[in-house]
Amino acid sequence: MEKYIADEELKEMLQQKASNLSDEEKMMMVPIDLIRQAAKIGLGLAGHNTTGMDEKTLKLISPRFMSVLPDNTEVKNKTMDVLSPSLFSLHNSGSELEKATSLRSLLGSGMTAQDFQNFLDLLVEATGVAEAVEDAEQKLIDAQRQKDDAMGRGPDGQPLYFTKENITERFPSEAKKIELFEELDKTYSLEQLKDMNQTGYTVLTPKQMQMIYGKKSPFKNPKLLKTYNNMTRAQIHRAIHSTIRNVADEKLKFEVRQNDIVLSPVIKTALINDPKTASQALVLSPAVMVALVNSPAVFGSVILSPWLFVPLILSPRILSPVILDPFMFVPIILSPVALDPVVLSPGIFNPFVLSPLVMCPFVLSPQVMTPLILSPFALTPLILTPLVLSPIILSPFVLSPQVLSPQYISGLFLSPYALSPAFESTGALFTVFGSPSWLMIPEAPTEPACTASEGIQ
Repeated sequence: MEKYIADEELKEMLQQKASNLSDEEKMMMVPIDLIRQAAKIGLGLAGHNTTGMDEKTLKLISPRFMSVLPDNTEVKNKTMDVLSPSLFSLHNSGSELEKATSLRSLLGSGMTAQDFQNFLDLLVEATGVAEAVEDAEQKLIDAQRQKDDAMGRGPDGQPLYFTKENITERFPSEAKKIELFEELDKTYSLEQLKDMNQTGYTVLTPKQMQMIYGKKSPFKNPKLLKTYNNMTRAQIHRAIHSTIRNVADEKLKFEVRQNDIVLSPVIKTALINDPKTASQALVLSPAVMVALVNSPAVFGSVILSPWLFVPLILSPRILSPVILDPFMFVPIILSPVALDPVVLSPGIFNPFVLSPLVMCPFVLSPQVMTPLILSPFALTPLILTPLVLSPIILSPFVLSPQVLSPQYISGLFLSPYALSPAFESTGALFTVFGSPSWLMIPEAPTEPACTASEGIQ
């Protein structure tokens, strides 16, 4: 990429980024590079010209269907297509294959231009394109009308447009900002003008920053001025790119702390793709018949808010403790849970399916009919938490001791475990099958003697 970058500082940033790749980024580059190299070798063996392939976009097994326009020639020259044809196109142009498989060719030569136009009209109506275009057109009209009315209208009804004169007349305070930018325009160097023409922005000099953010400026910001004066040009570029990346990843939109829900019961509600609401703390607010689907929660504490018929599907929860919160019929499916202690919260029929648990201690929270199926867990001790009819199936666990937490009419099936002793947790009718243990503490045996009437361990 370096030979396409003219700015030396951007080259330096690229080299620094390439030398500081994380292990995850390096691992992601391996399969991508492997696919490109395999495609290059395969095309070379098949007799295709692979010159300059490293500089082209590789489309692999990515066909286009019902394209409206043929590919732009310039874009096509920079793209290497492998098993990525354009099929059933709505035009009759492009490559030979694209022409041969176009809808006009497939529907026969007897179709007239009018027939084909009617067919296109039918597709447009059936797919809702016409409504989408009308909505977009109406939004453009509304936006233009708002823009025209921003300054009001003259005596003849014509919209007034922003000029320095009418802004000075209507908004005197804004006139100073216009004058400031006029002065700034006169101070741009040739290099800065070149930057703006090429990238759309440039970095101000210290003198220009003083002009914009100094004491006499309407945009006065001493803190920002001090920060920028202590940054090099390369650091400013890096900060801009980082901000753009964070906006694209929606990191800057995430709010760690949401408004708590207090004394507001939630009944017959479905939270789908709604992490913001799911992350709000529930305090003295029971939830009944509330489905959480694809709604992860962070800091979504549940305190004195019983749950009844609240399935969690594809809704991970992190740092969301459950305190004094009885819950019944709360299946947790494909929803990993981490750093969520459960304290004084008994439960009935709350199966965990494909939902790993990490650092989620259960304290004084008896459970009935709460099986763990394909849900490994770690650092999740049971303390004063008896279990009834709550088998652990295909769920390995580690560092999860049981303290005064007997299990009754339950079992451990095909679930290896390590460093998870049981202290004073002898139950009854408990079965262990295909569940080897490792590194257990001899002073705390996990296989206490029992009689046939008590069960098997």
